[in-house]
Order: sequence, then structure tokens, then C-alpha cells
Amino acid sequence: MTAPERAPLGAALALLLALVSLTGPLSPALMAVAVGVLALLVGIGWPDLLELPSATGTRIVVAATGIVGALVAVLAPERFTPVSGVVMVCATGVFASFVHQMLRPERRGLTESLTGTVAGVFVSGIGACWVIAQNESADLGTGTVVTAIAAGLAATLLLGATPLRALARFAASVLVGAAVTAALAATLAGMAPLVAVLVGLVTAVGASAAQLLVDSSLVARDPLPSLAVAAVPVATVGVLAHLAVILGL
Repeated sequence: MTAPERAPLGAALALLLALVSLTGPLSPALMAVAVGVLALLVGIGWPDLLELPSATGTRIVVAATGIVGALVAVLAPERFTPVSGVVMVCATGVFASFVHQMLRPERRGLTESLTGTVAGVFVSGIGACWVIAQNESADLGTGTVVTAIAAGLAATLLLGATPLRALARFAASVLVGAAVTAALAATLAGMAPLVAVLVGLVTAVGASAAQLLVDSSLVARDPLPSLAVAAVPVATVGVLAHLAVILGL
């Protein structure tokens, strides 16, 4: 899967989150489903992207962490917050990574497999921040903040695959993504223009940097790794969406 083919997938995932954020009372549950799909894509592609041994076990641990994290974020009982629940799920995922390594019959590449799996656990797990952000924004009536960030993310990822030189492509994706995020945040969510521009820049730079990082792998263009290349930037930007909501931006 080449960059032009990956870009629509990553942008489509971000656009899906933007549409889900507009579904009213059902949005937290639907966002959990969408994030579960993200986690599944990350889990499928992650071990091949990092060329890890024992790929099946890594896929299970990484995907399960993200899916369970999304469920906990929307179904967390009152005795602990959704953030605490997601942290506990990620900690369990780290423990499962160690168990996976101990149960491996083949001991080759033990350190690489463990560190790679733990990294995948956190990438997949923090995707649940989209669910937390949507849940809190629905309660506060600020769901359009999530919409603006997800739409700007889609524009960033789409521009990130244009046939330009690396620096020009990075600049174009950041500028266009930041502009889309800022425009929607100011018009839909009523953000102050300066704050909207700041949120747009942080979103676009974060997504572009994540995309460049995962796309730098030697096998990033292969079919299975490409799933992770598309999904990882979308999952990681959930942290920014959550931050924007809890700060009342």
C-alpha cells in the first residue's frame, strides 16, 4: 500500500471520528466503536511495522488493550474516572506484554519484542482519549471541539501524502490542517481565534510528526504495516482532543 493509498485511509478514519462526534447522545458509544476499529488496525499492523517476532501475540495484546480501553472509557463505573480506567487498562496491557514474552517458545529478539509490544500497547491505549473527550464534551455541550480537531486531522493526513518533497509536504500538511482546525473551532465551537489557531497548530504538527515517524519504517509501504501507519496518527491525536476539552478550550 503506497502513501497515496494510505492517506485516504487515515483521513477517512479521522473523518469517521468527526462524523461520530455529531451524533448527539449516541456519540460516546459510537466513538468507542470507532476507536475499537482504530485499535484493531493498529494491532494488526504494528508487529509487521516494527518487524517484531511472535507477531500473533503482539497483535492480540495491542489490539485488546485499545478495544478494552475504549470500552472502559465509555462504561467506567462511578468509583473511578474514565482516565483512571484507561490507565489501568494500559498497565494491564504492559503486564500482558511481559506474560506474552514469558510464554514464547522462541526466545529470539526478546528485548525488541517486549519493547515494541509495550510501545504498541500505549499507542493503542491512548486512542481511548477520543472516547473520553467525546463523553466529556457531550456532558459540557462542547462536542464541536472534537469535531473540529478530527476534521483538521483528516485534512492534515490527506495533505501529508502529496507528491512533494518531505519538508514541503510537512509544511503544507501543517498549514492546511491547522487552518481547517482553527476555522472550525472558531466557527462551530466559538473558540477565541488565537486559541483556535494554537489548537490547530498543535493538532497538525502532532499528527504530521506521528505520520512521519511511523512512515519512516522500511516496511511501511507493505499492506499490513500500512494499516498501522494510517491508524497511529489518528489514535495519538486523541490526547490533544481530550486536553482541549478538559481545559475548556
